[in-house]
Amino acid sequence: MRYALLLAALTAVLASACGSASSETNTAAPVATATADEPADTYVTDMIMPDSLQEYLDRRLEGTEFSGVVLMTQNGETLCEAARGIENSGTKEPITTDSLFCVGSVSKQFTAAAVLLLQQDGALSVDDPLSKYYPDCEYANKLKLLHLLSMRSGIAEFYDVEYIDGIFTELPTGSLSKTVTNENTAEKNRDLLEEWLLSQPLVFEPDTDYEYSNSNFFLLARIVEQVSGQSFESFVRERIFEPIGMTHSGFIDENELSDIEHLAAPTGMPKTVYKGVTMGLGDIITNARDIDLWLTALRTNAVLSPESTQMMTTNRTLDGEDYAFGIHNDDYGWHHSGFFTTYQAFVCTVPETGLNLFTVTNDDPVSNVIASEIGWDLLEMQSLYS
Repeated sequence: MRYALLLAALTAVLASACGSASSETNTAAPVATATADEPADTYVTDMIMPDSLQEYLDRRLEGTEFSGVVLMTQNGETLCEAARGIENSGTKEPITTDSLFCVGSVSKQFTAAAVLLLQQDGALSVDDPLSKYYPDCEYANKLKLLHLLSMRSGIAEFYDVEYIDGIFTELPTGSLSKTVTNENTAEKNRDLLEEWLLSQPLVFEPDTDYEYSNSNFFLLARIVEQVSGQSFESFVRERIFEPIGMTHSGFIDENELSDIEHLAAPTGMPKTVYKGVTMGLGDIITNARDIDLWLTALRTNAVLSPESTQMMTTNRTLDGEDYAFGIHNDDYGWHHSGFFTTYQAFVCTVPETGLNLFTVTNDDPVSNVIASEIGWDLLEMQSLYS
């Protein structure tokens, strides 16, 4: 896996580097060959390696239409960064590493942390049955909060995901689409969604399978509100954002997206229904520097206790999913991706090395493949520079 991805990354860089070679000379260049003591793959890698991760990243982005931000740090030191594109077509201001983006399901790890903070307070337990919070729900006595956190609950997904006119679009499923709309207030949509979720049959028996479902984290955010006596947004801001200095982070429902200063605007207008129902599952708006603060705080136990961090990052599902509480944990590190309308984000932190990575675009579908590939390639390449 490592060398397959690395070869693809280096091939892309080599193609970029060779693209400007002159075809006007007939002088043959000497052919480089590996010695018996120097394996061919290592020799070729040495020949085409950029001098730094920054040079590698610059080459990867050269000639592309990427719109977004890339930031990789290690123990507080910036290894490479890039910001391309404009924040919106009206102001023409350039995207910078301070620009704001919706990060979609990257938000789920903040919800998991909020639940674990309440557990640290002694206000709840991840072993609590769901019936403690929803006593009238027919299936709630079968479930524990940890089943929701690990996507092992069997609670039905409320979003249908489609690509409409080439843009990632999330719409309420079935009959729910007639009641949950962007014309409602956020609170009305939340009440309607909660009522619908608690009336649906389970897709599978709890803890017998894994199925990614946004519904889990919406209900967890509602439980955070029940237990804390605060809005979900105010709890996360007070207990997570403010203590670690995430001063540029907020939530989708707090303002009209078009009114948020320095938000890198979506490049299309999908029919996604988001008002109210992204709470806990995809509602955070943030920037690269704030995400870097969060990833550092997570891996250094600056927000959660070591016991809570271990609980949050211990996989409950293996076999390729490697899912813990709102986060994946595998050989690359602790990571998660997120989609919302034309935004795509990816975050990863590597506790053993202090590495943090954030890639994000506001330009799906043009830039999303670039953003995703660059994220994984940088994780592969970094080991060659360490």
